[in-house]
Amino acid sequence: MQIIFGPVQSRRFGESLGVDLSPQIKQCNYDCLYCELKGKKPQESMKEVLEVETILNAIKHGLATFPNIESLTITANGEPTLYPYLYELMLRLEDIKGDKQTLLLTNGALLWDTCIARACLLFDKVKFSLDAVSTDVFKKIDRAHKNIKLEQVLQGIYQFSADFKGELYAEILFVKGVNDSAQEIQAMARFLAPMLLKRLDISSIDRPPAYKVEPISLQELEKIRAVFLNYGIPVFIPKRITVTHQENLRLDRESILKTLALRPMSQNDITLLWSAETREILQSLVESQNVKIKCINGINFYDLR
Repeated sequence: MQIIFGPVQSRRFGESLGVDLSPQIKQCNYDCLYCELKGKKPQESMKEVLEVETILNAIKHGLATFPNIESLTITANGEPTLYPYLYELMLRLEDIKGDKQTLLLTNGALLWDTCIARACLLFDKVKFSLDAVSTDVFKKIDRAHKNIKLEQVLQGIYQFSADFKGELYAEILFVKGVNDSAQEIQAMARFLAPMLLKRLDISSIDRPPAYKVEPISLQELEKIRAVFLNYGIPVFIPKRITVTHQENLRLDRESILKTLALRPMSQNDITLLWSAETREILQSLVESQNVKIKCINGINFYDLR
């Protein structure tokens, strides 16, 4: 069971150590078309739940192994706000994290729930996803659990944005022919405009998705960016970064598999970030067909699917 993964060099948040609250199986209330994880029927709650102590011990070990990381990214093999002890975890994490920032990556579906919002307010940074603001598009792209209602989701995000005192980020991932209409883009911009966002990231598919969907082009993203800028929203199109000072990471077989299960990585990512020894282990995993190479947008990715 690999709770800690990485460090990962994020295009958005620098060098971060991942904390997976659902390391064994995917547990999510969405089944997004573009998800990097294998498609799975959405669920309303976690069926497999780790003890808080188990997660904290893993974080302590991770911090001791990688003391120079910038942040702890709380995520999941699915949706982290489904974790029922998130509030307790965050309270106790304050005692061991030192000067590390805490970042939550969430789909935002449960921010309307006051108990979950209370836990999320303890983070230094929160990034929520917004893929649609109209019901028909929402159903098509996010494929949410039947008990999730879009109106409630949007109300929750809006209220949380007013209450949160840390850095708030939003992200929209555009899928060709699904959520990229001019009408939907304008509606999303109107929804986000009143919020005090640190930044909105807009992007398209650049890693192997769960389902057969297509990305939009960079030129289209630039046009969409202009729409959000017109509403006064600080918007950014993340680009792949080149790291020259990074110490190459040494990962064992299980750590490689865990990292790729959560985040398929490009050949360039691996060359920049992983040691020669780690790349040799990766090559053996490819040869044994435990890891596959997939091409998307002309870039080769290492993936488990």
